[in-house]
Parts: sequence; C-alpha cells; structure tokens
Amino acid sequence: MDEIADLIVRAENLGSSAAAARRAGEEGEADGYFHAALGLAVDAATRAAEDEPGLPRQDVLRLAGRLAIECGEVAEARRLMDEAFASDQPAATRVNDDEWTRIRDVAAWPDAWLVAAVRRDPPDVAALDALAKRHWKALFGRCHLLTVDATEAADLAQDAWCRVLRARHALKPGGNFSAYLSTVATNLWRDRYRSSRRAGPLAENRLASLDAGRSSDAGGDGAALADLLPDLHAMRADEQRALKRDIDEALGRLTPQLREVVVARYLDSESCAQIGRRHGRTEQTISAWVRQGIREMKVHLEQGGGNGLADRRNA
Repeated sequence: MDEIADLIVRAENLGSSAAAARRAGEEGEADGYFHAALGLAVDAATRAAEDEPGLPRQDVLRLAGRLAIECGEVAEARRLMDEAFASDQPAATRVNDDEWTRIRDVAAWPDAWLVAAVRRDPPDVAALDALAKRHWKALFGRCHLLTVDATEAADLAQDAWCRVLRARHALKPGGNFSAYLSTVATNLWRDRYRSSRRAGPLAENRLASLDAGRSSDAGGDGAALADLLPDLHAMRADEQRALKRDIDEALGRLTPQLREVVVARYLDSESCAQIGRRHGRTEQTISAWVRQGIREMKVHLEQGGGNGLADRRNA
C-alpha cells in the first residue's frame, strides 16, 4: 500500500511540474513530465490490481487517464477509462463523479487537452471535431470582419484552419488557441491584400469595420479617425456602400507601410506599441505614421476622391 501511495504522490508531483512547464511555454519539458507521470500512475494502477485487490482503483485510473489526455495519448486514456468502468465499483459513484464525466466527454475537454490530442500522428478525430466545433464560428466571424463577404470569409477561414492543421505539431496546448487561429487568419488576409495591390481597385475588400475601431491613444490618432468618418448608423444603405468604396479607394492610395499600420491600428485594434514592436519602430513613430495615413485618407475623401463625403457628413 505504501509503495502504491508513493507512486501516486510522485505521479501527482510530476503532473504539477508538467502543468507549470506548460504554462511557461516549455512544451517539450511539459511533455516529458506528463509522460513520466503517466508511467508512474499506470504502474500504481497495475500494482493496485495485483497486490491490493481490495484497494479501489478508480482514483488511480482516473489520475492515469487524465495524465494520458494531458500528453495527447488519447488511445491510452480510453483504455484506462474502459478499464475503470469495467471495475466492480458501484456505477452510481462513477456517474456522479464530475471529473470522470469531463474526462469521458471530449466536447467538455479544455482546449489544452484537445490541442494535445490533435498534435499527435494521426490526430485524434474526436478531439479535432470538438476543436473545430468550438472555434469555427469565432474564426468565421473574424474572417467575415476582415473580408466583409461571406464567401471570401468561408474561404479564408478554411485556409486558416488548414494552415493550422499542417503546422499542428508545433501547437502549444498551453497557448491561446483562439488567438492563434485569429492571428493566422489575419496574416493570410494581409498576404492576400499585399498580393492584390497590383490588381487595381480594392472595392471587393470593403473595410466597414474601420468605423468601429475608434479609440484614443496618446498620439491622438483615434480622434482623427472619428473626424474622418460619419456615423454609419445614420446613413442609408446606399450611402454606406458608397462610403465603403470610398474608404477602399483612400486606403489603396496609401503606401503599403501606411496602409498596413492603419489597418492594424483600426481593424485589428492593435496598439501603436504592438505595431511598433513588429516593425522595429517606437510607439511615437507608429502613431505619427497612423496620423499621416489618416490625413492622406482624409484629403482624398474630402477633396473630390470621396464622391462627396463631406456633403454626406454635413447633410
């Protein structure tokens, strides 16, 4: 009994070390700890069955099953669960155990468990389905915000999802999977935009969401955008469509650098500091670029290029 208890304690300690390593982003170290802990827990369960027939094995098997899921060994986890539920412990006790319920229900797994299962070769199908069902709607919504077109949004979301799956071995279960998906989709969209700059007008990629990105930085760029755009809710549908085309034209006239920071600032809601880190520039420099981009857009929209934006705003 003491030897089995010692194995359990060591497995739990290793599991705690693995969880800490995962939170710190050290996935290789975490994986090693989880596998070592799983080996100890399985050993404890085996000894409990052979050496201590009267010892309830549910807790030991539950620990082993959870550790197996943590490191993506889903087949082993299912074997352990089947073994546990084939034991002679009263069914009512098992059914009322919340942790057992969560372990057995893939849809209830946290993202970390699902991602760990998807990283394996081959990826666990049930975990992949659960991950897709959980995040597809948000991913599509993000893509629709970027493209403002349902068909293009579906294509972009599918491309982003495929990109993530191709690189699934590098996924970190302890990371923010939803944010990672969004970043992949946004980067794909930016790449498409860069490629389409030579294709002419940008009317197919309307940026109505620029109006929603009004915020205030120390640089004052938020106020400049508020001055630039009228209230969309106060405009007729045809006026909104015309304004979106005008914004496309104004953005298309910016240099690639200015257009990138304006889109990042107002569409992606990135701060000037975040954009600056990506471009290797100071926050003040990025704020100046944003203000310059807004000024150039404002000139285009108000001096003939905007098809009467000033008249619409003042109407």
